[in-house]
Amino acid sequence: MPANNPQPRPSSAAGRAVHTRRIAFTFDGASPSRRHFVAGDIAMSHLVALLSGFFPSGEEFFIQSVRRYDGQIGDPVLRKQVAGFIGQEMTHGIQHRELNTQLVRRGYWATGFMDRMGTRLVQRMKQNRDRLPDPVARSALAVTAAVEHLTAILGEQVLSVAWIQQQLTDPEVRAMLNWHAIEEMEHKSVAFDVYRHVGGSERMRIAAMALTLGLFLSRTVILLASIVTDPWAWRHPVRTLRSVLRLPRTPLFAGLWAKIRSYLWPGFHPDDIDHGPLLEKWREEYFGPHGILLDHLK
Repeated sequence: MPANNPQPRPSSAAGRAVHTRRIAFTFDGASPSRRHFVAGDIAMSHLVALLSGFFPSGEEFFIQSVRRYDGQIGDPVLRKQVAGFIGQEMTHGIQHRELNTQLVRRGYWATGFMDRMGTRLVQRMKQNRDRLPDPVARSALAVTAAVEHLTAILGEQVLSVAWIQQQLTDPEVRAMLNWHAIEEMEHKSVAFDVYRHVGGSERMRIAAMALTLGLFLSRTVILLASIVTDPWAWRHPVRTLRSVLRLPRTPLFAGLWAKIRSYLWPGFHPDDIDHGPLLEKWREEYFGPHGILLDHLK
């Protein structure tokens, strides 16, 4: 095998089960409880709303990019992990779409825009998935692996930084985002391992992360447009400007770049970052014998 295409190696993910939790959150007139539902902060609220708009179509893209290689996954353990990954991602998409419906009703037009735009692109991909040339399909899988790394480290940030938990003042939104963060860390290496399993190269893997970062940064324009078209922003321009300028300096982004940059190292594997203790803590709190989300499970 070429030097830039390392052999799959055993990792801490080997043999690890990825379970699908059938779960439902309630988003209605009472939740989110206020328009700026992240501690009353306009910039943070629009950021979370925009990310939520990305997830339904994004999750479907990840599912389709992995399913394209179903027939090439001979490892039974990896096949089981893929099944769990798909189940988790499908549930994420369903629950975020429920939240998105309420966010659009509260005036977050960019959430609906991201959802609609992404859905159209993914429907086209789904229709042509098995006809895509292999380099294109493999690139999509590489992008999926890259985004899964980003969502896993973002999930780590959400669950490990007390300031973020304090900002999530809407109980149902906080519960859903924490559950989502748990599962992103649980399946963080599945798409990556599929990519390695089917012979994906290191060069493409690293290039896909660079492309992914560029795409995410380009969405800053949509975020700013969403904020400046908020009627509250026109009534409180100084407070809005302060909120926007403060956003990149908040603890949400502290230390993120170092974790993103690690993905660009040759030979990197997502399990090089140990999320085990953090996962155990939150799984016990949410799904243990007295877990606070047991009543949300179907």
